[in-house]
Amino acid sequence: MLARCQMLYERWTEIRDERRDQLALRHPDVTGGWTFGQLQAEAEKIDLPASGPVIANGDSAGFIPTVIAAWAQRRPVLIQEQQKQEPLPIRAEIPDDIALIKQSCGASGVERSLFYGETRLLAEGMRNIHALEQLGVTSDCRSLGAISLAHSYGFGCLVLPLLLAGIPLDVLSGPLPMFVQQGLDRGPEKSFFLPGVPALWKTWWLTKILAHPSIKVALSAGAPLSLELEQGVWNDAGLKIHNFYGTGETGAVTCDFTSEPRGEASLIGTMLPGVDVMTAEDGRICVRTDATARFADKLLGSDEFSEDYYRTMDLGEVRGKEVHWHDHCGEAINVAGRKVSPAKIARACMSLTGVLEAKVSSVRSRDFERFEEVKIAVRLAPGCDLKQLKQHASEQLDSWEVPRHWEVLDSTQP
Repeated sequence: MLARCQMLYERWTEIRDERRDQLALRHPDVTGGWTFGQLQAEAEKIDLPASGPVIANGDSAGFIPTVIAAWAQRRPVLIQEQQKQEPLPIRAEIPDDIALIKQSCGASGVERSLFYGETRLLAEGMRNIHALEQLGVTSDCRSLGAISLAHSYGFGCLVLPLLLAGIPLDVLSGPLPMFVQQGLDRGPEKSFFLPGVPALWKTWWLTKILAHPSIKVALSAGAPLSLELEQGVWNDAGLKIHNFYGTGETGAVTCDFTSEPRGEASLIGTMLPGVDVMTAEDGRICVRTDATARFADKLLGSDEFSEDYYRTMDLGEVRGKEVHWHDHCGEAINVAGRKVSPAKIARACMSLTGVLEAKVSSVRSRDFERFEEVKIAVRLAPGCDLKQLKQHASEQLDSWEVPRHWEVLDSTQP
């Protein structure tokens, strides 16, 4: 399955030439989809900016062709989820060998840009591909893209396997059960790899689409997967959901390769080949891997990327090759697998005239699979009401960032 070249674009061209006339990508906006050869042709139509990073928008059919076009010219590609997004200012010089830039708050809650060299991105892609092979993804499988291609999880498990190993991808219109059902029913293929997050797995389970015989490999990441959900899916559909753990800074770290439901909710899998994990004195999970980001334009500490082991914001323990997750200590709010920046939410709300103060915090969701929800306490000037602020927030923020819990402070409250 794996090509042999050691550079991203050259590896892609090997895959392209081997599979030129095979269907590579189905997308809601592309009638009939694109073959591997047509993906290359689409990439060659793209006009790249004269300087700076190439922006690839995950909600566009041109996302993957843009990545290919950037690789072909040895240009860094900045991936973002939606075309409407304004990229963060990049506060660093970009070295010539940087292949990928991710912008998010990660578990720390600090909005910043992460930079990945070509060899590190290749290491991440190959590690994920080997993990998928071990889980049972073969050359006759297709991936179903119900999650964002521009999120670290989707890019690592869907986009890189397509471009570096030729695992075809069907992008869905969204994660709703009806779209997943349509994806599973469409075409002659009867073997799919389906990655999701716990909140999606719960929805798909409750709507009874997981008994579909075409689902061959199921993967979950982004938030804790409860034993109740994992066992329920196993009992009702005979489907094993495999836990997958990684961070934006380190890439993939562990995977649960077992064939039956786990016995401990804290278990997030065994270390992937080439990855070593230990815990620091404060209980934080520390990871050594060749796929760690080169650097960030905002450092969490002066030695963040210079130590052998990257110090994550997750707390846990290591038992042999097993890694167990207990909690996180970063400022980010984990909403159904997406990391949300409290500072970004407060800034968006404060941009409305009449909002005097905004304090953002998290609360544990009553729905375990959502994990956390956003809470905000605001102080408003006369003439500014909560309804107006909620409308403003929905226009300024992505849907998963909008607070679920609102409190209005009166002028006498501290």
